This record gives sequence, structure tokens and C-alpha cells, in this order.
Amino acid sequence: MDASQVASVGVNRDTCQAAATCLAYQVYELDDESKAVLLTRNGSNSDESDNPLATAEGFVRIEDLLNDQRVSRETMQALVLESAQACPFNAIIVKDADGNQIWPQE
Repeated sequence: MDASQVASVGVNRDTCQAAATCLAYQVYELDDESKAVLLTRNGSNSDESDNPLATAEGFVRIEDLLNDQRVSRETMQALVLESAQACPFNAIIVKDADGNQIWPQE
């Protein structure tokens, strides 16, 4: 799979089981329900309903993820795909620019 296709990422809260493997990556934290959420560059997370950087479904564009280390877009895409593939429950959903799910593979 080509990480350059990665455009956005979200977490399926029904599937997330708090394995916390995603916490090895800078863009996740666990919320008060021990579910993974994405951290966004505005200091909010993907579960906050008033966060303009997250869709209603909790998806965040690659360029809107927290990037304190200022890694390149290509590196961020690779990290997001790697984090999704590391989740033992396939709770991290990765989409391309057209909104097609590219991970987990359907």
C-alpha cells in the first residue's frame, strides 16, 4: 500500500478497545472512555463536536493533525498508515482524497 494516498484518518469508536498501540504515534490520545482520539493542530481532538478540523464522523485531514515535530506531509502520511496497521482491532480508518477507505482493506 502506498502511503502517499493517505488523505484523512478517523477512529471507529465502536471497534476501539483501548489497546493503545496508537499512542506510540504523536497524533493520538485516549479520552475519558479509553477510546483513541486524534489530536489536531488547533489543540482540540477529533471527538470534540465543536472542532472545525474534524468531520462529524471524527475524520481529520492529514494537514490538520497535530504536528509539533514538523514532519513532512509524506512522513505524516506514512506514520498514519503505520499506526492504522498497528491497531490490533482495525479501529483506525484511513481514507484517500476521494473519501475511499484504504485501511483497513475492505
